[in-house]
Amino acid sequence: MAQIQKMGGPYTKKEQEIRKNKVFELHFEKGHSAVQIAKMLDVNRNTINKDIESWYLEIHDDQSNTNKNWFDKQLLRLESQRARLQECLVDGLSSKERLQIEKSITHIDLSIASLIVKIETSKKYKNL
Repeated sequence: MAQIQKMGGPYTKKEQEIRKNKVFELHFEKGHSAVQIAKMLDVNRNTINKDIESWYLEIHDDQSNTNKNWFDKQLLRLESQRARLQECLVDGLSSKERLQIEKSITHIDLSIASLIVKIETSKKYKNL
């Protein structure tokens, strides 16, 4: 993945757009944290946090079908994965296997909750 050349702003509009699109891909599609993305792109973590916050606001504010469908699709993917894992919890699993599956289910539940909380939080801050 190509890195953005400079460390620190100000960024041109083109550089901002390229960075924000990379942040979207890395955070929303690949699940990387802001700290991981900042290291990957060699950009200040606060800049990445602002980009992520901006995406959450856009997802919330933009009532277009594209963003609504994306949000619904992400939730459906997580819920489907959770259901498949739940089916794997059958009798005869070792304690270690059962614990790994339960840990994955918990991680999915937290991911769903986190997504919803971030969108709701961005909605509250926008209304202040």
